[in-house]
Formats: sequence, structure tokens, C-alpha cells
Amino acid sequence: MNIAEKYRAESVSDLIISQRILDDIRNWLKLWDEGTPTKKGLILYGPPGSGKTTTALALAKESGVPLIEMNASETRNSDAMKRVAMMGSQYSDLTLMADHASGFNKIILIDEADNIFEGRSRETGGDSGGITELARVIRNTRNPIILTMNDFYGFRRKNAAKEIINNCLAIEFRQFRKKNDLDFRSFRHKLTERLIFIAQSEGLQFRPEIVDSLIERNRDDLRAIINDAVSMMAYRDDPEAVGQPSIRDAPSGIYDVMHATFKEGDYEGILRDLMDKDFTTEDYLMWLDKNLPMEAKDAADLDHAYDILSIADVFVGRVIKKQHYAYKGYAEEIAAGVSTGIAHHNEKYVKYEFPSYIMKMSRLRDSREGRKFATAKLARFTHSGRMRISGNLWFYGEMLKRKEFSAMLEKQLKG
Repeated sequence: MNIAEKYRAESVSDLIISQRILDDIRNWLKLWDEGTPTKKGLILYGPPGSGKTTTALALAKESGVPLIEMNASETRNSDAMKRVAMMGSQYSDLTLMADHASGFNKIILIDEADNIFEGRSRETGGDSGGITELARVIRNTRNPIILTMNDFYGFRRKNAAKEIINNCLAIEFRQFRKKNDLDFRSFRHKLTERLIFIAQSEGLQFRPEIVDSLIERNRDDLRAIINDAVSMMAYRDDPEAVGQPSIRDAPSGIYDVMHATFKEGDYEGILRDLMDKDFTTEDYLMWLDKNLPMEAKDAADLDHAYDILSIADVFVGRVIKKQHYAYKGYAEEIAAGVSTGIAHHNEKYVKYEFPSYIMKMSRLRDSREGRKFATAKLARFTHSGRMRISGNLWFYGEMLKRKEFSAMLEKQLKG
């Protein structure tokens, strides 16, 4: 068994999460217990390993109710969602009704809900209709539903996700913002206690001073921190090696790199993060371009910062023009220093926004897919090729304005 799984927190008191997050979740459950929930669902979003699923399990145990879980390994199409989620969300257990007559009698957990794909075909066993059905389940539920997500902002861009988000309270599973705030000190204290307990249980020697290096490497990824710490077992007989964190590379997310670029001021650290990134150089520049106005307080700073970013963009342009991909490295090195052009930084917390260009391209992709689907249908109906249909879509658009043609075409396509 994986060590992190072996020592998964079983009670709320064992959870290594911010008190602020825990209070928000408890307040949401309290409204359910009183029968007056303003939001029927709860979205817990954050990076893998941050404790989202563990928190849901512990809260169900604290509430004294069973937890019905639908995880990412299951097919989660419309029919499956009806069978599992509706049974759990609408019907009551007779054995629990006495204890929870006015509140809830179970908690529903939909794990990794952001990975439910709406448009995959039923024939391939995909998640066809899953998001739409999930929205209906949340709308009609009589019990609290918890959704966990790794990519909340990506989920928001899905066409059928709007109703789900409107009916859910969204809580970011980020345990601390800065290393000098109360949340960080609380996180470090709880983590140290847990690691000491694990080390003692496994018969290891453990030095609390390595906690900072583990957090530096993994931030608030508890699963990674625990796995790294317990990998010290390999050095059980080497006193010099005990307490040294393992060498395990994890990709850097865009939000962490953005925070490092603007807030931390560690240029070498930013470059190390960019070496392990899970996004492209072009994405990095677009994120900087979108969020620079929120970080630079005056026009002169903004002008200077954009001058730096424009030079980085020139090198990105030369990648294709010269077919020399080393230019991407130059672009990243220049862009990583963009904050040096800002004399008066915004000291407040900034919620980084998704680049509008990428969002527009994503929407255009959906439009192109719809166009492709329509041309395929029309090609089959008219016994023509797709290219010919694409060139004459204006004609079919005009024809569809005629009721008789529209009715005939609809009948043929359905048949």
C-alpha cells in the first residue's frame, strides 16, 4: 500500500488543512443540517494530493453518515450518473432517518468532476451527457454533494458547467498564500506532527528541520510530501542520508509559476520552475500579458514591464521563423525577469485570470467541431463531399430559413 494512502487522515482532527477552509465547509454542511442550504453542492478544487478527497471522507465520518463515491475510474455518462448519484442524492436510508430527520442522511462525492467529458459518444463508453445530468442531480438533490476538481478554471469553460457552478460553493484547496502568514505556520506545525508520527510508526529517524525543504519542493501537495519523507526508509542504515528529501521532480503549474514570477523575486527559482513546467512558453507569455495590469500599480511600471515582455515575444516569433527552438529558452529567461520592470508592486493578493486569447481559441474550437459535425450530416444527406458542403454553407443557411426545407432536413437527419 502507498504510504500516503496508509496514513490517510481518518478524522477531521487529523486533517492538514487551513482552519479557514474547514470552517467554510462546516458552515456549508450546517446549512444542510438545518435544511436551508443556499448552495446544494460544494466544489473543492486544487492540485492533486492537497487533501480534497480525504477531507470529504473525514467530514462524512464526523457527520455520522455514509459517503457514496463515484470516482474517476468509473464510466460517468448520463445513465451511470442517474443510477449512482440520483439514488444517493434523492432517496433516504430508513436506518438513518431518525438521526437526520431534518437534515441529510448521506454525502455524495463525485471525484475529479472536471474530468467528466460531455460530448464523447455512448458507443465508445464515454461520459456522454455526464455534466448535464450532474447539473440536474445537484438541482434536485436532497443530500449534500461534494465535487473535487484539479482544474476548476478549465471546468468553468465547458458549455454545460455553468449551472453546476451557480449551484455550488467553490472553495480553493490552497493551504497558504505566503510563507509568513498564519495559515503557513499552522500548515507547517500540523505537517511536522504528522511526519513525526509516520516516522515513529515506520521505525525511522526523522529530523523536523527538513520539513521546510519538503514544502519548498512540493508546496501543499501532501501526498508528495509524505511520499518524499518516507522514502528516507531507503537510507535507514545511513545516518548521513536520513532526513534528506528524495529527488522527485513534479511539474510546475501555471498558477505557481505566476506567483513566483510576480511575488517571490527568486529569478533562479523561476527558471527552475520553468524547466519543469506543464505548459508551453507561449502560454506563459500570454498569462503574463493578461495579468501584468493587475500587478503593476502605475503606467510607467506597466510600460517598462511590457517592453521586457515584448522582447521575449520577439524570440518566440523567431522560433518558427528560424526553426531554432533554443530561442524559447531565451524567451523564458527574459520573461521570467518581467517583474524587475515593476517598481511599485501590487502587494495585495491577485487572482490570476485565464488569458482571453486562449479562451477565445477554445470557444472557436467548439464552433469548428459543431461546423464539422453539421457538414458531415449535410454531406451524407446530399451525397456530397465535406469540402463542397463547407464551401456552400451559406446556401444551406438560406435554405434552412424555409420552413418546408428545414422540416424535411430535420426529419432526414434524425432518421
